[in-house]
Amino acid sequence: MHSNKTVEEISIPVGDLLIRMLAPQDEADSDSRITFWWGITSAAVALARHIESHRQGFSGKRVIELGCGLGLAGITAGLAGAKVLFSDYMPKALEFAEKNARLNGLANGTFRTQVLNWEYPADLPKFDVVLGTEIVYDYFFHGALIGLLEGIVQPNGTIFLADRKRLCVSRFIGRMTNAGFCSAETITRVALAGFPDQEISIFALSKS
Repeated sequence: MHSNKTVEEISIPVGDLLIRMLAPQDEADSDSRITFWWGITSAAVALARHIESHRQGFSGKRVIELGCGLGLAGITAGLAGAKVLFSDYMPKALEFAEKNARLNGLANGTFRTQVLNWEYPADLPKFDVVLGTEIVYDYFFHGALIGLLEGIVQPNGTIFLADRKRLCVSRFIGRMTNAGFCSAETITRVALAGFPDQEISIFALSKS
């Protein structure tokens, strides 16, 4: 259990929704490559808003959120009628994702959680939609992540990645296009109290 001293509740406006999120106020990880799962980024807000504004396209779809952290994007997809798998390397992140899903009214049977190591992934079904926010920051994982994405997205499915426009992101998108994916970029700006004012790119990737 987490005490009230270490957990805060944040309300995030996402279109017509107000999504409630429990977040630890102070957290540390032993793995230096796995960072910041406990924070809500501007990229996560941007992707959640993108999902909410296209909610009809998520109804009835099978969705996985990779590196879900606190689960904002996946929760938004769930509220749009998707069946969601929240996945993360950190079990503690999944504890919060589940709490947050229930806090926002997602019922049993509409979502589940799973620990996922991109380098050694368990058998996963195919998904209509794959979501990820700021998950390509480490070049070390690019090859494993591309292999994972190729294996879990339906032939007519879509991958949505939200991030700041950084060199690591541009290189990852380049590798995805080399792997046969088409990429469409939408640029948005998140200006929300308590969050950095950042320009966020949302990439929609699908097989050509």
